[in-house]
Amino acid sequence: MLVMAPLVCPAATPPLPTLKQEARELVRANATLTQQMVDSIFSFSELGFQEVETSVYVTGILEKEGFKITRGVAGMPTAFVASWGSGSPVIGFIADIDGLPETSQKPGVAYHDPLIPGGPGHGEGHNAGQAVNVTAALAVKQLMQKYQIPGEIRVYPGVAEELLASRTYMVNYGLFRDLDVMLSTHIAAEFGTGYGPIGSGLVSTQYNFHGQSAHAAGSPWKGRSALDAVELMDVGWNFRREHLRPEQRSHYVIVHGGDQPNVVPPEATVWYFFREWDYDHIRDLHALGTKMAQAAAMMTDTTMTERVLAATWPGYFNKPVAEALTANIKEVGMPRWSEADE
Repeated sequence: MLVMAPLVCPAATPPLPTLKQEARELVRANATLTQQMVDSIFSFSELGFQEVETSVYVTGILEKEGFKITRGVAGMPTAFVASWGSGSPVIGFIADIDGLPETSQKPGVAYHDPLIPGGPGHGEGHNAGQAVNVTAALAVKQLMQKYQIPGEIRVYPGVAEELLASRTYMVNYGLFRDLDVMLSTHIAAEFGTGYGPIGSGLVSTQYNFHGQSAHAAGSPWKGRSALDAVELMDVGWNFRREHLRPEQRSHYVIVHGGDQPNVVPPEATVWYFFREWDYDHIRDLHALGTKMAQAAAMMTDTTMTERVLAATWPGYFNKPVAEALTANIKEVGMPRWSEADE
């Protein structure tokens, strides 16, 4: 991770190419630990805001290596900041740690074979990023310690990223304010990096419909079905998809649709994600969804309330850092797989 290194260091510090070679050797020396972290976090497979075992495990490793751990940051029990060193630059490492519902899977199996049927899993590979970051942080820390290089390293977890939650709270609490650079790691189909706008922004919101219960056989005319409103909204939205911009994405699940068929559902909730590449179009897409929810309530003589759960800006990444990382990737080269690996 020694990508730029504009540091004021003692004269005994070797040149940058030598430091990079030492960093590679330190990373290789921790290969077993890295794989153990990947496998352990995979085995925990904890959902957003429930990453208890993952948080305890990762902070335990870092604390043993001399990092100061601040737990429960930004009002999130499973979030932490692990820091080592002092002075500048201040370098942050962040990677997501939460799993996804209903993605339990046995490792190394190419077909659907869950460890726990219906259980959570790491369907987006969030077991890998934090392991890579911890390995990188330990290597940089050892070099800084050896050569008395000034600066501070921080490791952050991407708590509840699938719920769009943690980074927003971390920013609001000022946890990134004094960083000089943040290095974000995420699994992908390619080994590389990028800069500029990467990743869409989102609004996560629930539309709650409120009607009137009644016996569905004895007096259905007295009922006002909140579930009907949810279904009408979803049908309307699906017709609208033909006219959305190619960059726009939306997804929904019915969170609650009633309790049993012979009672007109007085309450029903649908949960939507609205995605786009820029703020103005995200706002427009969200406003359109809310308008359809209001229309569905009018058609069913119900009422609607909205609860915005989270919102995130699109990602925007730094070009000089990306170029330095790319140069290092080319220098290190791709992994070489043995027959046993394959």
